[in-house]
Amino acid sequence: MDSWLDNEIITRFPASCILQVSTFCRRLNYAETKMKIKINLLTPLWTGGVDRQTDRIRETGILGSLRWWYEAVVRGPGKKACDPGKGKCSFDARAYNQSKAEDERQRLRDAGLCDVCQIFGATGWKRRFRLEIIEDNTRPIWTPLDKMINIRPYGRTRGWYLPPGRMGTFSLNISGDPGAVSLMAAFMLFLEKHGSIGAKPQLGYGFFQILNKEDIQNEIRKSRWEEISGSSAEKHNISGLPDLQNFLFFSYSFCPAIPGWWTRVPGISRVASYVQKPVSIYKIVPVAPALKNEWRFNQWQKKWGDDRDIFGAIRPDRKRSRIAISWAYRLESGEWKIKGWAWLPSQHKSANALREIVAQENIWKKIIGVRGDLKIYSERILKTGF
Repeated sequence: MDSWLDNEIITRFPASCILQVSTFCRRLNYAETKMKIKINLLTPLWTGGVDRQTDRIRETGILGSLRWWYEAVVRGPGKKACDPGKGKCSFDARAYNQSKAEDERQRLRDAGLCDVCQIFGATGWKRRFRLEIIEDNTRPIWTPLDKMINIRPYGRTRGWYLPPGRMGTFSLNISGDPGAVSLMAAFMLFLEKHGSIGAKPQLGYGFFQILNKEDIQNEIRKSRWEEISGSSAEKHNISGLPDLQNFLFFSYSFCPAIPGWWTRVPGISRVASYVQKPVSIYKIVPVAPALKNEWRFNQWQKKWGDDRDIFGAIRPDRKRSRIAISWAYRLESGEWKIKGWAWLPSQHKSANALREIVAQENIWKKIIGVRGDLKIYSERILKTGF
């Protein structure tokens, strides 16, 4: 049976709650609140650092990914989220005071703040929560820290380069306005199930589980979730920016018959000595390069659109891949799992083609070498108002 979280928060949170800004707490002079989220990393975490080395977990790397996902969720029901690439919002105190709107969110919009900047801050407006990394018990999955392993399936001249992310456990200490803290609690639960934190999700980094989930659910119950603003029936976002209504989510679960199944994944054998350690210690295998290689170079057809718009490019203009695939990770039950998402392009032909490719179980079996259970669940998310 689904948990209370699945029924009441994960399925309803983005449409009903993502836009519920916590400034009413500030107006009522609520005392700050604090929440600790205990995280266990399912796949390596990468947050960047000096000389492109993750010598520790950096708050800025976490915050950047939180904002990216938050923007995508807000755009889902067609609400306002600025484009950071063109400049963030700026708070106009005079416009705020002159606004006749009774709703605090609308007053802040009148003052120049989009629904995202109201929570994450902008010029003249402080972020409504603070985030601190504590109890960091992570370590790099291999050394030296500047070593990149190159997974290059047959036929590729360059392949994919993977840095040594960090594995282990750590805690996020989130403090600030009670409304904002509670909102972040629900948001982290959403990301645990559907998204990731940190950088390089396209290469499978940043997938995680929350260890103190019951505490986080209790924090969520303090929020006024019944105040719904907006619905999926509102005007759809057509900005071309990440929008949750254009996301496809998937997972593949399997039970290999032999321990060395991972050595048969295309491109792994030539770097097996480096992959052996993550497999032995952390029970993780980097499968994203092999799957992307198959989808892009063996399945994609030019008539569907430019493959660089889907799978990314380095030259001549750098483009971010629209597909994120986790490393394969082993659950306590012994079952292995891969999950991820695809941000579908606005062109229907390309979107439909990508959806069909990802949904072909025979391709997953071919690359992983094990028959498994493939689930595609964008339809379920859309029905809940994402």
